[in-house]
Amino acid sequence: MNYPAKILLFGEYGIILNSMALAIPYSRFSGKFRSSNTITVNHSKTESESNIELKKLLGFFKNNAGKFLFLNLKLFEDEVNQGSHFHSSVPVRSGLGSSATLTAAIYDRYLVKTHREDYQLIKAELGAIESYFHGKSSGFDPLVSLLKKPIMMDRNSSIITKTDLAPFFNNYTLFLIDTHSKGNTSELVNNFMKNYNLPDFKICIDNEYIPLVNEVVEAVVKSDFVSFNKFIARYSEFQLSHFEAMIPQSMKVHFEYGIRSGEFHLKLCGSGGGGYILCLTRNRSKAESYFNLNHLDWMVV
Repeated sequence: MNYPAKILLFGEYGIILNSMALAIPYSRFSGKFRSSNTITVNHSKTESESNIELKKLLGFFKNNAGKFLFLNLKLFEDEVNQGSHFHSSVPVRSGLGSSATLTAAIYDRYLVKTHREDYQLIKAELGAIESYFHGKSSGFDPLVSLLKKPIMMDRNSSIITKTDLAPFFNNYTLFLIDTHSKGNTSELVNNFMKNYNLPDFKICIDNEYIPLVNEVVEAVVKSDFVSFNKFIARYSEFQLSHFEAMIPQSMKVHFEYGIRSGEFHLKLCGSGGGGYILCLTRNRSKAESYFNLNHLDWMVV
């Protein structure tokens, strides 16, 4: 079974602190388990490396077995020792959820008992698995890959799986811009949480950023695009000003142009630090012309 990549439209970093969030699956990239009888010289380097990484993950599970009683670790160990590996087209450290797809696949295959629609419990258990990769995980990203549908987190931290995004995509074009550099989610999240312990930064996040995330998500859900245009400009400005470490230097001039011209707006795609940057625009042709003129590597979502 394939597990799609995800795009966190809104809520990066804020979701760790229980802001609203909105994400969609992105099936252009995906991953799935493949099994084999044994690892041999005929296996590709990628397959062998994946199997080695799964063995490391197994070690993490076994060392923290009390936290992973919901997984059939015996079956996982048997299949990994037989050469199981994870085949993925999701670029690593890109912001598209390479760890989320693997987390979803592990959960779906090795879960001892299904929880049906207890999404809060599922999200918590997914977060426990993904913490291996990031140190801290909300579990939201792998939930998108697992359910393969758009998901919203509301102001009460309730998980909404029935969200009509057709009006939004009828009004806006989304692009992914490849920065041709790699992000480090674990390091960036740790730095963010360390900064969050500083009083000034905490006040800024709590009083400005999280309310702004909530306003953006609610405007999308309500199809209030007049408000959305205002909020997304502020969103891009805030990230440029306060998430400087997460934005590659080469992209900052493009953030500034989008804010200044209003032709498009850029934002982080996931944790940032490299990987993809997400662009939103109501004027596709102007955005494409700008990207081509500036030799940016882009694709339409």
